[in-house]
Amino acid sequence: MKNKIIDHIDNPEKLEELYQQQKTHFTTWLTDAIQEVPDSETLKVWNARIKYSSPPVTRVDTKGLVLVIALSLLSFILAKLPSFMPVSEDWFYPRFIPIILLSALMTYFIIRNSIHTLQMIFVAAGVCFALIVMILLPDKETAATIIMAQIHMPLFLLSILAITFMSSHWKNSEYRLKFIRYLGELIIYGTIILLGGMVLTSLTIGLFSLIGLSIDQWYMEYIVVLGLVATPLVATYLYDKVLKQSSSIATLIANTFSPLFLLTVICYLIAMFYAQKSPYSDRNFLITFNGLLLLVWGITVFSIAGKNENQESKIVSFVNIALISTTLIINAIALSAILFRLFEYGITPNRVVVTGSNLLIFSHLTIILLAYLKEMKDPQPQLLINAIAQFLPIYTGWSFFVITVLPFLFGFQ
Repeated sequence: MKNKIIDHIDNPEKLEELYQQQKTHFTTWLTDAIQEVPDSETLKVWNARIKYSSPPVTRVDTKGLVLVIALSLLSFILAKLPSFMPVSEDWFYPRFIPIILLSALMTYFIIRNSIHTLQMIFVAAGVCFALIVMILLPDKETAATIIMAQIHMPLFLLSILAITFMSSHWKNSEYRLKFIRYLGELIIYGTIILLGGMVLTSLTIGLFSLIGLSIDQWYMEYIVVLGLVATPLVATYLYDKVLKQSSSIATLIANTFSPLFLLTVICYLIAMFYAQKSPYSDRNFLITFNGLLLLVWGITVFSIAGKNENQESKIVSFVNIALISTTLIINAIALSAILFRLFEYGITPNRVVVTGSNLLIFSHLTIILLAYLKEMKDPQPQLLINAIAQFLPIYTGWSFFVITVLPFLFGFQ
């Protein structure tokens, strides 16, 4: 067989193409080519590349594992406080579980990244603020402002977690996108771990029941709770230490589902006009709109977040542009319906939060769309990165408003 490496020895692009398309033959050609041209630096480099193998992992990161185990046990003890103290579970868990879980992740990154003292003070102050707010908020289970504050508290805490993740690079747009990618991977690995835990739980309880031992209650109260609070830490450890932050499953899933969502959104828009369904009078219809907007935001952001590492094709870009455009059309209708309900039926905490959240995401998607259109004309990946990253602090400000100002505006109702 003709040695194609010899034929293209001075053409690096062609050699790379040969390697990618005919790896089996390439190794044979390389061996013969080295014998024929032993002094070629190009062939020496290729030979080193082909024969190089990553050094085997000879030891486990013991320090990291010990940290994850210690933080998991501490989180478990804090999560079980209602069992040992006269505290209502209905009051405790909605307010403090997000603080417990996210504080554990903050501690992990504080130790891992060795962040400086000023940042540690800022993080500690943020967590203390969250604790004080949740403690002082009145115990009104049905109060809309209290519920909204509890829903937005994790968003505020994620902003603090981002500081510990990015360390001294917190102003850098690319590091902000890395944090977004980490959140996507955390959700995916956490879901996989939870699914595995469900299978293990069913199997364990079933095996013990076969020998007449009922461990259901004990297992659920202790082992399952420990597994739940440890899941974010274990998922973070897998992504950070095992995969070296190189995984991009969230981006792959986003790119896979974006065409399907585009088709769904277009069909939904056509069906909406055909059925003459009005969001102005149907509250559930409006809620569906809001969920759709949030999903499209997530798909778009995670797709762009992995664009630098996985070069996004033009097809993916066109699909994302079409998806954002169609969604913005639908959400324009939703926003008009929200404003209609706001003026027709009066101002309530829920309507204020829904309106503000929709305006934020609507504005952000518009900025991303404009950046996409500019990037298609003049490829500048930094445009899309900045379009996402520079808007993120506004979400932090909004969550702070809902947590601190909104309850007072409506008298904690």
